[in-house]
Amino acid sequence: MISEEKATAAKICVSVATPDFAERPGVAQSSAMVELRLDLMLPDLEQVKELLHHRHHYRLPTIATCREGKLSLPERLQLLQFAIRHGASYVDIEVEADKTYREALVRLAKECGCKVIISYHNFEQTPGLPEMRKIIADCRSMSADVVKLVTTAHTVHDNARVLSLYEGESNLVAFAMGSIGKITRLACLYLGAPFTYASPASGLESAPGQITAEDMSIMIQNFDF
Repeated sequence: MISEEKATAAKICVSVATPDFAERPGVAQSSAMVELRLDLMLPDLEQVKELLHHRHHYRLPTIATCREGKLSLPERLQLLQFAIRHGASYVDIEVEADKTYREALVRLAKECGCKVIISYHNFEQTPGLPEMRKIIADCRSMSADVVKLVTTAHTVHDNARVLSLYEGESNLVAFAMGSIGKITRLACLYLGAPFTYASPASGLESAPGQITAEDMSIMIQNFDF
């Protein structure tokens, strides 16, 4: 039987984004679930292999993510394909990603037993319910094992709209960014999200409104999940 402490930790995915490789192994090795933001870490292939080897050995789930921005499409494809081949548990692909790029990653992920997260991020606002439900449907049509939908909250009504998406859905991680949206990062677990995202420490946030893993753990323990 899994201990309460481990069950709590398993719900928290720590997003590792620091470009200083020396700071990463400790966080990656001690967390029950980790997202490797390869686009921000900018590791070489050997460093990716080192991180994944340790976590795969201990059967600790790891999400490989490489967002658009600093790296070219071929560079991102190479990093994510390498991560999939070396034990990543999940690969996160943006819903708006190039079709050829996405299909290549999905195909390899299925071959290697790596689950696919199709994600949507809106750093400006929270769309209306019909649009968000269409986004979820689009993600599922792209062979998503898990759909991640993240918006930006400006009002509590935005929070309510995002959290209402859980009705009738499974394998969905939906919450809102920003200070107003912080509560949704915790509430989503109560509504059925398999995990939520947190930062390894204060000052190392990879998204607006991200809560530290320590604070998130305390909050989860104070509620009956």
